[in-house]
Amino acid sequence: MTTGDPLPTADRAVALVLGAYLRHLRILRGWHQKDAALALGCSISTVSRLEQGAVFMHRHARALFHRHYDVPKDCARAVDQLLSVTNLSTQAGDIGPGWHDRLALCEQQATAIATYTATVIPAPLRISTYKRALVPSGVSPYSAPHRIPRQLTDRQVYTLFLDSSLLERPVGGARVMAGQLDHLLRLSWKGRVAIRVVPTAAGAPVGDAYLSRLTLHGNWLYVRESLGVVYTAGVPVFASRDRLFEAAAVAALPVDQSHRLLVQARERWRAQEQWHDMLPIVP
Repeated sequence: MTTGDPLPTADRAVALVLGAYLRHLRILRGWHQKDAALALGCSISTVSRLEQGAVFMHRHARALFHRHYDVPKDCARAVDQLLSVTNLSTQAGDIGPGWHDRLALCEQQATAIATYTATVIPAPLRISTYKRALVPSGVSPYSAPHRIPRQLTDRQVYTLFLDSSLLERPVGGARVMAGQLDHLLRLSWKGRVAIRVVPTAAGAPVGDAYLSRLTLHGNWLYVRESLGVVYTAGVPVFASRDRLFEAAAVAALPVDQSHRLLVQARERWRAQEQWHDMLPIVP
């Protein structure tokens, strides 16, 4: 997709998402690209370009999903919904079974991720207790079982723009919040995540309360996640400025000031935790 005429926006998003899914399923089956090429009757380079989202041939994709990769029927129907996105669409929604896995695969294969959030800590950066506190029952009725973990990968660059209100939002209580902020600080100190706090007074500089941008095979894939996910693919990385995340960078505080706010918030939560532990137990 970085050469020739670019696909329409939604088509490029679908190509990137399902390309990541195809690569995962091929490896899961124990196939090399030459095996997939033999099954499809095409070249190895075509399979490679399919998996990178550089081209998208519906016939080949359907054959792999339905005949060769043993995709569960409910997930196959969700894939068919993605394949039905029209050329005139500007975005592609994925709310069917397996949407969480498909998003996780895109995140794992991305070389860089930038997220602005005013709602919750992004999934790849959560500690287990924070995650459980978001879904007290342990099972969300709006998502498929979380088979593929959403986590940072080696050599991945993650930039987090964090609305300041999240530092005070008591998800799971004082102990969970202190642990979650400590985890973010450790990731930052290790150079795994660059964190910048955006004052709540700045509003939502990216136009959404939660938006991620994945750098995937030389393209920007925008992700709006809620009870499912909506994808939009921007132009190739080298061809344009990203005004959305430029606005977030302008609104955000410097890194050193952001770190001080994180430390202060962590210490406030720790103090609350200690105060709570000192309360007498009433029989």
